Amino acid sequence: METMTAQQAAQRWGISDRRVRVLCGEGKIPGAAKDGKSYKIPADAAKPADGREKKAPAAPPARWLKWDNEVIGTIDAANAVRFAMPEYNEVVALYTRGADRWSPEQFAAFLSERVVSRDRRDIEKILFRCGLSRYDVLQIAEITRGIHPKDLLWVAHSEDEQLSTVITNVFDSVFHQRMDLAGDSIDTPEGYNIKRYGVYDGQYGIYKQRISPLATDVESEVAVYLLAQKLGVPCCPAYRVDKDTVFSSFLYDFSREYIVHFRRLFDGPRSDNEYQNLLAVRPQYRDDIARMILLDFITRQDDRHLSNIAIKIGAGGESFYPLYDNGRSLFYEDTEEMVCQAVADPARYATSFGYAGTYWDYAREIARERGGLQGLLNLCISESDVVNILNEAGFVGYRLDGATEWIMKAIDMLNSL
Repeated sequence: METMTAQQAAQRWGISDRRVRVLCGEGKIPGAAKDGKSYKIPADAAKPADGREKKAPAAPPARWLKWDNEVIGTIDAANAVRFAMPEYNEVVALYTRGADRWSPEQFAAFLSERVVSRDRRDIEKILFRCGLSRYDVLQIAEITRGIHPKDLLWVAHSEDEQLSTVITNVFDSVFHQRMDLAGDSIDTPEGYNIKRYGVYDGQYGIYKQRISPLATDVESEVAVYLLAQKLGVPCCPAYRVDKDTVFSSFLYDFSREYIVHFRRLFDGPRSDNEYQNLLAVRPQYRDDIARMILLDFITRQDDRHLSNIAIKIGAGGESFYPLYDNGRSLFYEDTEEMVCQAVADPARYATSFGYAGTYWDYAREIARERGGLQGLLNLCISESDVVNILNEAGFVGYRLDGATEWIMKAIDMLNSL
């Protein structure tokens, strides 16, 4: 019989794990059995009725959670969500994990992954244009309806409200592929002017305009894409549009395919070893995960988190989505002094991945597991190839010299494993 822990039951039912253990001890969860100091609970067990309180009449829904125009859940005035179809499709099932309700906290966490981040440097300007005086996930989601181009989930204010009457022109273009050939877009939850959805050379994607004149994230994003092509690592295309703007293409069909970040694949705490964490939830992508880590070591990636790795879901099943959002790499904001220190000792200055460990640590772990790195990357790349790539991306000065030396030393280190 498939079982779950008290902690997993607590997350599914929206109560504390202590309350779950009390219910087990009182015999109110059929089939629950003590296993040492913990409990094993049938995976299909229903949440027991709470006899401590009198049930109040159910309040009418305040809003509706929809997939496209299909209601999959209702949202009450306190922001608790009750799902009518928690396993409506593969994407929805990854969000709900089969639970028939979310607490207000779980709903807020869901929305926080869909609205503009509070950490954006232009957040004050974004809030002003939203008519807000302070950052508030729920208020921002109220304005944007929680719409995000990675899927068709959104918040409706009436049961009959249709997605086509709510979304802005950019979302209409994204979801239904009526492309704006000028590349313009209006009011996206990702931000204004700094990031905008549009079209470049017949491909839909996102424009990213440089925030700081001192950073080279535009050049880095293009360089990583060109280098990934040379090394044989699937990567979303990135093109230099002008001196301050890069265009990153989306590689999925918005009308039929959906993106799910790796963050949604985890249920409960993770270990300190992020490489093993990824393998634990998607072992079938062992080679893809290894290639990602090796490329990130070579490019000194500094922003690979679980919302920056994804799977693609469509009619043919799921697949590992090509790498994206690679601008924070190759000394994109480092001083000349820092660059000199790093290239002098790449093992020491390798960037970290996850809670503990650097990309160099994980590269060695991958090599030990496999008896080498054969078949993963094309590591036969010359210094002239690297210089040409960096020149094409727009690197100059100490960052050109530093990135060249770092890449060549990192490749030599990987070739030695």
